Amino acid sequence: MNVSSPAKTLGPGALGSQPDAAPYRTDGDARFRPIETVPALPIASELFRAFNEAGLKYGIIQDLASLHDGFAGRDDLDVLLDKHDYPVFCSIVCRLHGRRSVSLSCYDNVCAGREDWFLPDFSCGRYLHLDMHIGARVGREFRKRYPAFDYAAITRWESICIDGVLVPVVSPEDELRIAIARFAFRAWALPWRQWITVDDSWKQHFARLPVPSDEQGLQVVDYTFGGAETVRCRFLQSANGLAAHRADLARLRRSIRKMCGYSGRFAIADAAIHLARKTCYLSLRSLQRLMPGRFPPKRRPAAGGFVVALIGPDGMGKSTQASRLTQIFGWKFGCAQVYVGTGDGNGWWLRKALQSAVFPHRRRLKSLAQNDGKDSSGRAWSKGGAAAAALAFWAVLIAFERYAVVKRAHRWATRGLIVICDRWPQALGRGYLDGPTIPPRLFSVPGLSVLARLEQRLYRKMAECRPHLVLHLVSDFAVSEQRKPGDIRKEAFDARLSLMAELRAQDKDIRTVDASAGIEAVGRELFRHIWLSL
Repeated sequence: MNVSSPAKTLGPGALGSQPDAAPYRTDGDARFRPIETVPALPIASELFRAFNEAGLKYGIIQDLASLHDGFAGRDDLDVLLDKHDYPVFCSIVCRLHGRRSVSLSCYDNVCAGREDWFLPDFSCGRYLHLDMHIGARVGREFRKRYPAFDYAAITRWESICIDGVLVPVVSPEDELRIAIARFAFRAWALPWRQWITVDDSWKQHFARLPVPSDEQGLQVVDYTFGGAETVRCRFLQSANGLAAHRADLARLRRSIRKMCGYSGRFAIADAAIHLARKTCYLSLRSLQRLMPGRFPPKRRPAAGGFVVALIGPDGMGKSTQASRLTQIFGWKFGCAQVYVGTGDGNGWWLRKALQSAVFPHRRRLKSLAQNDGKDSSGRAWSKGGAAAAALAFWAVLIAFERYAVVKRAHRWATRGLIVICDRWPQALGRGYLDGPTIPPRLFSVPGLSVLARLEQRLYRKMAECRPHLVLHLVSDFAVSEQRKPGDIRKEAFDARLSLMAELRAQDKDIRTVDASAGIEAVGRELFRHIWLSL
């Protein structure tokens, strides 16, 4: 493939400088372009250094303007890899704790030779997204079936410098060719229109078109696939904007299909399958917004969903860290957050309405319930009995709600979601860490004993539905008092820590995290534990 005239180079304003680094070249004409505008994640330089040392044939095929966010972990990186180097690529990525995701077939990123890989950076608590291609495929948005550009088809690679590591990137003219081939399958216009207007989303990709070749302002790009006839794509720059010639794009599509072994009749099949998949995609995304967790997410870990429980006394930052982790993992994976407590988090509207009404009188009701059998006054006994019955019903309602949340968390995990749970019920101790709350003496009270046994049965069922990973946030009472003054007494705080130690003695897989550090440091440690368990 060759361009009829030289393409424009990127302006120097988008680049930094690093005179001490030697340029990495893949051929004699390759140019060196350093990037230091945005700090890259340390894992990026470690990954590409390993690629270079192993001699992999690879390169990044995307606009240079988006590379800053890609290396910083805010966007994906499109990596084109030679097919023969795929086993070495997998070994390097797995050695760096990389994880691969899978998607439903209705999504646009599902096609042969394309995989999503994610590499963690434990020092920053974030991850790098690699969109790995064995041959850049073109086609309709939901029907990318034509591998038009493999590694050998790129005529020239350039280089950028990331923290002293040289990374090959596609040259501007090859990037332009790939963009035009993709646009040829995406463009649409009325049948009688000879020129197809390039919309704003594509104009940035065509900024490197050759200079006009004649007085009419035509800009021409030539393609040659596999020794076949040359296809010329004409672009016209006018007052109305940039437009592409309709017949040229049609010839380019036919040439690409022919090179891949497909005849013209596959154009109708491509359109039909694209329409069916896009309809399925839009319907599924709409249903996901209306009924969260009921359908598989767009991306999920290859090993399946995962349930994580954060447990700790008040003031340890459970809710804050659950929200942060949901945001971090939800960037690319299907992720959900659930609340298993009875505080200000999400919950049943009936329970929250009753709680708001009873909350101002909770201490008096507990006192009546505790002294109902010790007062000789019949009126006082009746009040205490009513309070005890109300608290028993209240405890069973909470147990049912927690049981529903626990079952829902595991259902979401079977559909591929990463579920971050704020708290998790336990059946070992009463009154602490979201455990049973009905006092043991009510087991002997006629009528209330049924509710007490029902609560015990629910908590035993919840104990059988263990999370895949349990993380205990531990610290001393001073940290809790500093973060939430007056929320919990020292005796209750110590009782929770003692119960957590007893839980860890029964389950050796429970991991502890020091919650006395800052939010960022604790978040990085939690991220590391979760990622290594995916």
